[in-house]
Amino acid sequence: MRGIRKKHKMNQIEFSEKIGISQGRLSEIEQDKTKPSADTLIQLRKQFSVDLNWLLHIE
Repeated sequence: MRGIRKKHKMNQIEFSEKIGISQGRLSEIEQDKTKPSADTLIQLRKQFSVDLNWLLHIE
């Protein structure tokens, strides 16, 4: 998610608010301490037009 956030020139607070999670949760996801929920992935797709196949590395 960090790459998507950086591409849109957003800080963690702005990005996390846009996808409906806390900044702390985003930080944990970016540090690979936890995985994003399905709801988070759906919001990421809606807000930033991310292809979920690409995000999940599914071919």
